[in-house]
Amino acid sequence: MSILLTAACHAQADQLCKTGHIATTAPPSRYQQKEDSTVVDTKTGLMWRTCQEGVAGKSCGEGAPLMLTWAEALAYVPTFNREGGFAGYRDWRLPNIRELSSLIEPQCVAPAINLTVFPNTAPVDVWSSSPSRFHSHYSWLVDFETGAFTYGERARPKAIHLVRDRLVR
Repeated sequence: MSILLTAACHAQADQLCKTGHIATTAPPSRYQQKEDSTVVDTKTGLMWRTCQEGVAGKSCGEGAPLMLTWAEALAYVPTFNREGGFAGYRDWRLPNIRELSSLIEPQCVAPAINLTVFPNTAPVDVWSSSPSRFHSHYSWLVDFETGAFTYGERARPKAIHLVRDRLVR
């Protein structure tokens, strides 16, 4: 598994938000932040890891995003769950493109996500589990630099952000 590390810490001051021009779609009130470094989206019912994979710490300030090809990302998740998962859950997965794009905050760029809820998120491309129907060697991703969702070559490493369906323990 090839791992390419990129700088994880982008100060929140680097983010540009046009709060007076574009309505917020992902305000902090939409999320329940948990003490176990997970976040529940009350709109979708999904539970997210607060940090991108490879990044840790209370404010996601330690480490760098784990960069994997699409095949490596798909293989990573079952191994991650077998080896203990996270926050007591072993059913983490890659989000599909609709789920991943639900994190986009369109009023912001660099990164296009709510940094109060998902601190220090790197403005990088993040894989979804959704393959492209147009090209067999492409899959869908979200570019968290701009907030665009598009597809990219599966052989090019991207970050991952794990999700799970929220179930009662």
